[in-house]
Amino acid sequence: MAIRHFTFDSGKVDAFLRFGDDLYHDDTSRIPPIKKEMYTQFLPDFTFYQKPGNCHRHFLALAGKKVVGRVSAMFNQDLKDKDGTPVGTIGFFECINNFDVARDLLDCSATWLKEENGTCRIWGPMNFDIWHGYRFMTKGFDQKPFYGEPYNKAYYPDFFEKYGFIAKYIWDSVEVTGRKIIQKMTAFGERRYTYLLNKGYRFKQLKVSQLMDDLNHLHAVLTNSFKGFTGFTPISLKEFRRLFEKNRHAFHPELFTFIYDEKNVISGFALAFLELSDAVRSMNGKDNLLSTMKFIYNRQHVDRINFYLLGITPEEEKKKSGLGRAISSFMIRQILKQGYERVIFTLMAKGNRAHKLLGEHAQKPNREYTLFELKL
Repeated sequence: MAIRHFTFDSGKVDAFLRFGDDLYHDDTSRIPPIKKEMYTQFLPDFTFYQKPGNCHRHFLALAGKKVVGRVSAMFNQDLKDKDGTPVGTIGFFECINNFDVARDLLDCSATWLKEENGTCRIWGPMNFDIWHGYRFMTKGFDQKPFYGEPYNKAYYPDFFEKYGFIAKYIWDSVEVTGRKIIQKMTAFGERRYTYLLNKGYRFKQLKVSQLMDDLNHLHAVLTNSFKGFTGFTPISLKEFRRLFEKNRHAFHPELFTFIYDEKNVISGFALAFLELSDAVRSMNGKDNLLSTMKFIYNRQHVDRINFYLLGITPEEEKKKSGLGRAISSFMIRQILKQGYERVIFTLMAKGNRAHKLLGEHAQKPNREYTLFELKL
């Protein structure tokens, strides 16, 4: 077996990306990424490569002329652990069910990070940063995937642990079905919502005509709310808009909410998206007229909602106003008002109080995800 590496090489990029499609060719649950979007991330003008100090190397494992594995090593100068230690990342990992192949790929990528960048701490999987995909699914392979959920072969976490990675952080998702159960979940924050309204707080929903302005506001408040989050790195407004633009069809105006306090200052936000897994899966990674028509048809039949983001500014946190409870209750009522009775509360960090916001009526988490760490 041979390992080949490259930075920018269109021919090798083709082989790199094609391997992912080949590996999952008979997996009907997978949501194929849009090829055009994937290629964008391997072009020299992609935002990650433009930042001074960032660097990368892609690796392909070959058995003869056949690709049997791939991985990318990336050094993001802004990515640091909570103790200030710079962190390298390993991402875009895909591999046949053979640990020898995985070990050689991880050897090459870890060695490059250590020798070229002095990296002594590696997180994975992470594609550039938390904005472009990270974490392995570790539980929930029997569940129907939702759009935006980490998806991988079930043996990948075992390969990482066998190599020496350990779990750094764990997240989970909870899918709740049934109007009565979901309705009960609003009770936890109803009184706090009423209290804050009477105090002068406003819950303002998205106006499609003001989408760009609202995205500017979201970029600012999200950055402020999540700057202490594990793995958080700044993202330009331009790239932030690009990421949300590609997901614009998941927006529902009634489920995109900013909260203003009594002084008219943005204090928090919440986002729930249409769950577009069937619509995007029907495109089969393509971006043409036929795939677009398939997407439009399947979008009309969406019956699940992803409760994706809820954030509160540090300034609001200091007030201990109970805004989290109020937002959660408000958003769940809005979801029911729009006629949806299946909600996925997505990607919540273990131990995070977001679980408490769901109240006692939510089912136990049925999906789990892990970010791994390797210390060299």
